[in-house]
Amino acid sequence: MRILRIFYRVVIETILGLKHSGWSNWLVISILAISLTIFGSILQLTMTLKNVVNSFGSQMIVSAYLSDSYEPKVVAKDVSQYPEVKMVEVITKDISWQEMKKSLNVAAIKNPLPNTLHVTAKEPDQVTDLAQKLELLPSVEAVKYPMMVAKRINEVRHFFEIAGVFVTAALTTATLTVIGNTIHLVIQARQREIQILSLMGVGHFYIKCPFVLQGALYGLLSAVLAMLVLFCVHMYAIQPYLTTNMANILPALPKGVGYSLVETFLVMVILGVAVGAGGGAWTSGKYLKI
Repeated sequence: MRILRIFYRVVIETILGLKHSGWSNWLVISILAISLTIFGSILQLTMTLKNVVNSFGSQMIVSAYLSDSYEPKVVAKDVSQYPEVKMVEVITKDISWQEMKKSLNVAAIKNPLPNTLHVTAKEPDQVTDLAQKLELLPSVEAVKYPMMVAKRINEVRHFFEIAGVFVTAALTTATLTVIGNTIHLVIQARQREIQILSLMGVGHFYIKCPFVLQGALYGLLSAVLAMLVLFCVHMYAIQPYLTTNMANILPALPKGVGYSLVETFLVMVILGVAVGAGGGAWTSGKYLKI
């Protein structure tokens, strides 16, 4: 019962802090909502593009042309044991020759084509290493793979990963500043009341906890508001555009590469509450004179 009474009083003190903040509450929530909306948008874009890059990258094939003195299935079995290999497909010289004769008017000559292995890497950044390994095999005469495509894919992935870290750090700093300033004003407005509570022997945790809870509440409400904005934009702007235009532009784009809005909302709530509570704890610890 004592814990419930303490919790009840902390909630009451938090509500009083919100009342003392007045219009500043809406200012803080609005600024935080804008910051979290930007963060959520960048998170959606970053993760979706990363999924697209990974999807296309994982489909990149290294073509290994074999010597006629080696059995393709035996070589394929050995290559499939490599840790970088996701799948190995054997294309015999007879199949390649038949396909060529169907598409081109070739002369009646002996089949000059080699047996080929189409090797798919597990990750885009493993393509170059895998190709170099295949080149060292005595059974492989030549290797071809889209080197520049693999390089560009890795550059795009790394760019979005680094950009996401910097944007998250910048928005976190801005959030801490806004929450800190607001709670600082509340502390100044209630300084006399806080001093009286301290003189009455009220613990520091009880005095500081309402400010931490107030910051966490700011983060939660801002995350909900930001998610509503993202949901409306996604449903009424992005989704219709993707349905009508992108299917024609990128018909080979796999389904399910988009980053879930639920996952985005959970990340935004966790970030908003953590940063809000952290801002409240930091500000109360810095400015509270008890």
